Amino acid sequence: MSTRAVPALSPGRLRTGRISCLPVERTVGYVPIMTPTWEHVRGSNYATMGRTARGIVHRPDGSWNLVWHAPEAAWRYENESGEPTFIENTTDRWSRGEDGTMVHAVKSPNTMYATVGIASPSFLLRAYDVFPTKATRGFDDQRFVGPSAPRPVRVRDRDGWEVSAFDRHANTTVTYVFDAELGIALRWQRGEDWMELENPGLDDAFEPSLFTWTGPSRQAEDDFAKIHREQEERQRALAGIPRALPTWLPMTTNVQPQSGDARTGELSVSISGHAPQFTLRRWVSAIGEPKLEWPNDSTPERYRRSIGVWTYEIRSHQEIDRDDCARIVDSIVPVDPPDRDPARITAELAAEEHERREAEVLATLGTGRVLTDHLGGESLLIRADFTDDAAWRDAAVAAMAPVPQGGDTEFSAYLTCIDNPENDGLAVDALLDAIGESLLHYAFLVDAETVSNPEMPIVAVYTGPDEPERSRGRTFRVVPSEMWGVENNLSIANMDFESFADSVDEDGVFRGFPEPVRPVEEVTTREIADWIAGHPDTEVLQEFHVQISGRKYRYPVSLFEVDLAEVHAHTRDAEHGTRAALLGYDEFLAATSGEGQALRGTIPTHNGYWTFVLDRNSYRPIAAYHITHAPYVPPAPQDGVAQPMRFEVPFVCTEPVSFSMLTEDDDLIDRDVVQRAVLAEAARLHPDGDIVGGEPVLQRIPRLVGFNIGCHVHIDGRPVFYVAIVTDVHDEFIVQEVPPEGMRVVGPGEA
Repeated sequence: MSTRAVPALSPGRLRTGRISCLPVERTVGYVPIMTPTWEHVRGSNYATMGRTARGIVHRPDGSWNLVWHAPEAAWRYENESGEPTFIENTTDRWSRGEDGTMVHAVKSPNTMYATVGIASPSFLLRAYDVFPTKATRGFDDQRFVGPSAPRPVRVRDRDGWEVSAFDRHANTTVTYVFDAELGIALRWQRGEDWMELENPGLDDAFEPSLFTWTGPSRQAEDDFAKIHREQEERQRALAGIPRALPTWLPMTTNVQPQSGDARTGELSVSISGHAPQFTLRRWVSAIGEPKLEWPNDSTPERYRRSIGVWTYEIRSHQEIDRDDCARIVDSIVPVDPPDRDPARITAELAAEEHERREAEVLATLGTGRVLTDHLGGESLLIRADFTDDAAWRDAAVAAMAPVPQGGDTEFSAYLTCIDNPENDGLAVDALLDAIGESLLHYAFLVDAETVSNPEMPIVAVYTGPDEPERSRGRTFRVVPSEMWGVENNLSIANMDFESFADSVDEDGVFRGFPEPVRPVEEVTTREIADWIAGHPDTEVLQEFHVQISGRKYRYPVSLFEVDLAEVHAHTRDAEHGTRAALLGYDEFLAATSGEGQALRGTIPTHNGYWTFVLDRNSYRPIAAYHITHAPYVPPAPQDGVAQPMRFEVPFVCTEPVSFSMLTEDDDLIDRDVVQRAVLAEAARLHPDGDIVGGEPVLQRIPRLVGFNIGCHVHIDGRPVFYVAIVTDVHDEFIVQEVPPEGMRVVGPGEA
């Protein structure tokens, strides 16, 4: 059975499991996205206590599970084929063994259960256990220490708040992302290990039968006995290996006086000491470093040195001074290496590794599998040509091979191979007949062209229902190195079949999406204004120059090298909507109707943007046009749904601001002035309240009339958000407390 990686892919851009930052504030006409405090975020997660939860849990190796949880102790995990892999209720646990049989254990109050090696989904669905509301066992159970200020991010297309803190249990930093709407944890990360929650849901009514298993099972005692026996054998083998131990350790001495007399000088003290905990690894240098195993693969390396035939390495989660590490290694009493030729040992290890990998490959090739036994949602790679066994093997292995994506990230296509001579010569029509009306919406074929072409292009077939936008049986070919993106995204319906089929090269082979166009220059609105200043040849260019030259602050502009004919065609065919107002559109089309290279850029404006083209060499303006979008109209109120407060002001900020471009040399508003104004208004509204905070969210605040400044205030320990709006009077603001249902700032001409 295969598992399936599910990174999200879009043309020219890869979205992996990593998070993406959101803009912290919108400054034109509306209240900023309110950044909550940690207490506020934690409270939203506390609100998920006692509620059923479910979702899809993803891991960095590409695997994923459907997970259901009913507090306090009911759990169910299923793989992508809908098979349960773990079930738990208040009295029993079932987990799928290596042979595919469910292993049953009766829970005991005297038994502690732990997930070893991988993180438990409870870190997401029960994140609140990491930062409980109060001590639960007579001592401080808090392990989430020093949380950072929440930061807005997106995880799998959901808005969330990211918080990092020190985990006392793991002795390292842990990062959570909490869903901005539901409060449930969307992401947990510790080091390179992470989990993400997709399609979260709360308060579903689960049938009790969901958390029981009535199918065939065996008792856990059999597995426990096997594990115990294997552990004993391993310990006996390890006990027979000579140990080279250090004779010196860095020691911290603790001294506690017990009794004494200052007059006589008599003193009794209690003395204890402790050394840092670390792992000492060694190997014969000529044989080479062995593969790291858990838990050392996640323990930082602190020191490594070769002495004689041995290489020694120190790993620890604690910081250890390098000089102390060197002294530890120097104090080691060496032992003799194995009395065998290192080259022969290396050859044996290489042969064993080759046999292991060969066994893995043979297991994945699916020899003898029957196609109709695998129509339940797996990604099938079907052998349809039996003229060359080696070529089939090469194509299948290449299709499933991990493809590096930079850093330590790599993705693979998770395929179930079908290698059965009954499929020899299998064509698309015959494949569709064999599949029938199953849930399988795509499949891959290795045919005669695949095994004879050096690129090994594999056939992708759409096997879903016949639809107007995609016909059943449509095909394209894909090179093995791009199989991961096709399979991963089709497997979760993240992209449509035609997204790939419409992006093939002229020979019908998909070799990846084109690289995104990159700018040739990065400038600002000030440079653009200077270039236009001497050549405002049309009224539209004059208006363009007036608008951007009148801006108070620089704004970044990316310039792309383009062909005028392509710009003309793109502009002509673009849909702007019936409510958009266009300025200079016809002149722009006329000016770009010729040929030649140019520079194209866009500059945002209030409720719209400018598009312009410049001469590639002289930077002289060729043309520009402006699109003004229709003003925002809020949706109609709904019964029972709280509506944000409408707050009217006599002005609105019309200049977009790039906060990354602001410097201390710009005309900025003093943050302390804003804080005093906000605290004064809070004191007026809450004269008897204990008021603290008031610091603006932004570190640099532009002095623009109508600009909104968000500030956090705590009143009697309760977080309250305030907005200060810049007025046309120096260092005076309109300050408003934002109600719990939110607030929408409305300027002149806005609905």
